Amino acid sequence: MPAAAPARPPLVRQVAGVVAILNLVIGAILLLFLQQSYRQQRDHAAVTAHNLSTVLKENISATIRETDVALDALARDIAQLPDPQAAGPLAALLQRLQDRQPALRPVRVYDAAGRQRYGPPLDAGARVNVADQDYFLALRDSTTPGLALSRPLRDPALLQWYVLFARALRKADGSFDGIVSAEVPLHRLGNAFSLTQVGPRGAMTLVSADELVYARYARLSEDEAMIGKVIPSPKLREYVRTGHRPDSYLFHSGYDGIERLISLQRVFDQPALLLPRNLYFSVGLASDDYLQKWREEVLLATMLMLLCLLTSSGGAWALLRFWRERVRNQEQLRAFEREHAANEERLRIMQDLHDGVGSTLVSTLMLVQGGNTDTAQTVAMLQECLDDMRLAIDTLSPDEPDLLPVLGNFRFRMEARFKGVGVPLRWHNHDLPDQLHIAPHDGLQVLRILQEALSNALRHARAHTVTVDLHFTAEQFSAQIRDDGCGFDPEVASRGHGLGNMRLRAQRIGATLAIQSLKPGTAVELTLPLPPPRVDD
Repeated sequence: MPAAAPARPPLVRQVAGVVAILNLVIGAILLLFLQQSYRQQRDHAAVTAHNLSTVLKENISATIRETDVALDALARDIAQLPDPQAAGPLAALLQRLQDRQPALRPVRVYDAAGRQRYGPPLDAGARVNVADQDYFLALRDSTTPGLALSRPLRDPALLQWYVLFARALRKADGSFDGIVSAEVPLHRLGNAFSLTQVGPRGAMTLVSADELVYARYARLSEDEAMIGKVIPSPKLREYVRTGHRPDSYLFHSGYDGIERLISLQRVFDQPALLLPRNLYFSVGLASDDYLQKWREEVLLATMLMLLCLLTSSGGAWALLRFWRERVRNQEQLRAFEREHAANEERLRIMQDLHDGVGSTLVSTLMLVQGGNTDTAQTVAMLQECLDDMRLAIDTLSPDEPDLLPVLGNFRFRMEARFKGVGVPLRWHNHDLPDQLHIAPHDGLQVLRILQEALSNALRHARAHTVTVDLHFTAEQFSAQIRDDGCGFDPEVASRGHGLGNMRLRAQRIGATLAIQSLKPGTAVELTLPLPPPRVDD
């Protein structure tokens, strides 16, 4: 039997595979789009943070320089006074400064010992001597001019934060002669903060090189709770140590739990402060703000993916339903065709029986009625009719048209007949398959050819041995019948009806029949081409 064709995967698995691959491709495209969009939003946020930090640090540095220039001019004017201790000229200079800079809070002058020399009276409880303050010590010990800033201070009366700006006073010989200071409200440094759009969760921070917060603007308002506190920042420490500005980086705040994209800028590119060493300004754009549009795209992509899944699943279900209906219709059509073919085969066999068995029975009946036959002849004719009937019944099996069981029955009957007359029948099968699919009518013609050949060998050949060799291949079936009898004259035998009927039957089914006289003996060879094996749908 030919090897069975490998079973195809179930249609459901095939359709599911196609749907899965289609959705994977769509999902991959959406994922690539979202990744590209994320990078674009992140890059845009980094550029925005950098631009904002650059503009704001320039604004802050300008504000600080403006105050520094005013204090430096005041310190020079004081040094040029004939009598720096005289109250009148000193008061005039201070008043002129406050007229030019009304935003400055009280300006005071301290001597080299840190005692207030001139200025508005100190509030109750205020520090009278500033000699131990960091900014005083930095100005006293420095040999170069510069501006010193105090830590952020809280005015208990006004409930405001301020920073004390201070410049050193020098005598004509350059020795230290005290300081001049002015209180600058912190909101003056942060005026530009409220005008800058950094999003609902963004933050802007002004810190010193020591990570001390001078001003902070977060969540659309000033964050006074953080003023004067230290916010640890490894990136800032690295920036202070190396002087190389870091690229924008993500920072998760431990104070408000918000992740921000930080752009850090140094306020003064050239040394301008004695204390602190420098100021640094950062703009932080919250990830929740600048990724809002991207998250909307993620939601849209998710909905689109779900729509694709639903659409493809619905389409696959409709396709499977259509395909199953089509397969069911095809199966019904094939069943009808098989039934129609079986009916046609039965009609052909019935017609064959009518022409063969029916004709023989009529001839036998006429001979018996006319008294022109003996008992042995009648028995032989009836036996021939019985064999024909058995062959027809075998080939009309309701199962698949497999010729092998029919050949087995035929061999069993013929061996019994040959054994009954004492002639050995040697039957050989070569390369016997599991099945041999031949149409019932064609199988009947094959069996009748074999029956006629064996009957001739039994009746006319006077053979001592008859041999049957059956050869099976995927392309053809062949049968060879040989005997060691007296042989025959082909020209004389061809005028009889037996050999002519055999050739006619072979011609009907597309087979070839060769008959040879071997002297001694006869050889009959039948070769039937086989149809290609069927492949189930």
